[in-house]
Amino acid sequence: MKQGMRLWVMAGAVLLLPLLACGERKAQASVPTTQTNEQGCTRQRSIGPQDPFQNPPPLKQACVGPYLLEMPQHLFYSQMGAEFDGSFGLVLQYPGLQPFAPGERMNLKLDVSMRTVAFAYWYIDRIELRQAMRNSYIPIWGDPADPSRTLEGRIAGEPVYGLLPYYADLPRIRAYNASQGIRADAPVMKADWHQDWFITRDAAGEVDRLIRCTSREVGGTGVVFRDGLMYRNMQESYSECEHQFMLPDHSTLVRITYVRLGLKDWQQIEAKARALFFDHLVLPEQRSL
Repeated sequence: MKQGMRLWVMAGAVLLLPLLACGERKAQASVPTTQTNEQGCTRQRSIGPQDPFQNPPPLKQACVGPYLLEMPQHLFYSQMGAEFDGSFGLVLQYPGLQPFAPGERMNLKLDVSMRTVAFAYWYIDRIELRQAMRNSYIPIWGDPADPSRTLEGRIAGEPVYGLLPYYADLPRIRAYNASQGIRADAPVMKADWHQDWFITRDAAGEVDRLIRCTSREVGGTGVVFRDGLMYRNMQESYSECEHQFMLPDHSTLVRITYVRLGLKDWQQIEAKARALFFDHLVLPEQRSL
């Protein structure tokens, strides 16, 4: 009986195999090949296994609000295109600001991560674009008396690289934190917890660019160069910058991260951020979707 039952089960399983395969094909077929966001931008999705090493890299699409971008997949953070939900980031490498080779970012190594210049594009439509920019340097939560959170609480310096610096006033910050009952050995008391701010202003006096970098008090760069490539220097603390500016005609806030050493090259880095957007922008009449 047991052997007969076993044969019966095996026979049933064999009969079910075509049905299972059919079901699998239906499940695959049901995955939509396009995705449309809230602003009406429709992009082609990457379905099935992706090969980040493919060379030449295939074109992939991404949306920034209503704007469609199309570019080689090795420019994406994952080097495989946008994520399943449509989110994405773009990358180049410092100091040359050239793309990574296809597949170079797989099994991401520390040195590759550290030399990454990462670009993010945020379409702003819930609030006015300039208000989104203001929210980066004018506190909308927490204590406005915290000197680490405002321009006024910082040390204004002489222009550097065409930027107006507002350095973290660490003695003032530590005194404020102590008044809030924070211990002297807490991480927030250390220099590497804080950032120096660098800004530019437009003709109306509004901040139109904000770059926040690891405090100058940390010292060193955390990197070393060999054969034209940048590597992590484990003998020093690593310092980086977060760079933010606007694309007003497209209601888009751009955020870039890179090693603090790159601050001197902020204009070239920002130019690359603009080029990545505008050089790969698909005009409505060019869309075939």
